[in-house]
Amino acid sequence: MRIFPVFLLTFSLFLIKEEIVTAEVKVSAPVVNQSGIKLNLERQFTGSDVAINRIHFSPDGQFLLTAAADGVGTLWTKEGEMLGQLQGQKPPMFNARLSPDRQILITTGYDGTIRLWNLQGELLEEQQPHRAAVADAIFSPDSQIIVTCSDDGQTKIFTRQGQEIASVLKSGTARNLAYHPQGLLIASVSDSGSLHLINPNGKIEREISTGQGRINNVNFSPNGEQLLTSGINGSAKLWNLAGELIHEYKVVPTGWVNSAQFYPKGEWLATASDDGTIRFWQKDGQLIYELPLVNARLTSLSFSPDGKQLAATSSQGQVWVFNLSY
Repeated sequence: MRIFPVFLLTFSLFLIKEEIVTAEVKVSAPVVNQSGIKLNLERQFTGSDVAINRIHFSPDGQFLLTAAADGVGTLWTKEGEMLGQLQGQKPPMFNARLSPDRQILITTGYDGTIRLWNLQGELLEEQQPHRAAVADAIFSPDSQIIVTCSDDGQTKIFTRQGQEIASVLKSGTARNLAYHPQGLLIASVSDSGSLHLINPNGKIEREISTGQGRINNVNFSPNGEQLLTSGINGSAKLWNLAGELIHEYKVVPTGWVNSAQFYPKGEWLATASDDGTIRFWQKDGQLIYELPLVNARLTSLSFSPDGKQLAATSSQGQVWVFNLSY
């Protein structure tokens, strides 16, 4: 793996305080509400001039991190105040994440690189694990292992210091990653509709054909016993670790489901789709909440760790932060 020296690339971009572009927004009433769920808009702001591909709450729930199609990662307060930007990655940036220990930020590049930053915005190092676009990068629960996946079909596992542990080659673009909450497995999904469960040593433990076409994201349930995938065929699917389908959620008749997330307390799940709508589902498939939000693609969702807030993003660069109660 090519590792670029820190002293050649270190520069500070954080602690930038800017006025945030906000707008008066009227959010429609939910067209379905069978659960008493309430989403009250706390803040809406423009996070980018282009599509925001992913949003994540920090592990402590105090910050938001966005990855945008122009190659810029941005750290925000929950109130929408920009703390700083991570720039210089070749666009588009498909994902950016915070390490579970809140010490490191990771961003992905279209040129096969990842960048590691500290919370002061200083670039610690740049690594080049792939020769094609990096679609995702994720930390292990103890923050010591990094896993990447790429357009080259490879999923790579290596130490925080850059020493490669394993490289797993599969057909098709490897699209998105999830780490088991106890660190037991890595889930890697692809544009071919396959879901691979890989152990931390790089052995493929199970391969699942989802039938969803390109899979946009994958997540483990909070207890680690189930998996959730979202696909371009308009569905989300719930699986057990044996690869058995528990339920299929037919979210939209046309268009993609771009994000499907477990509620942190495990009772239900949420989807965001091309029709600009947030939907909540019981695990048995019952639609319990539906909120038309915007006349554009919703690209990503993220629950705060305590489940009290939900963030959403769009293809137009919008960010919404809701307070959630039920």
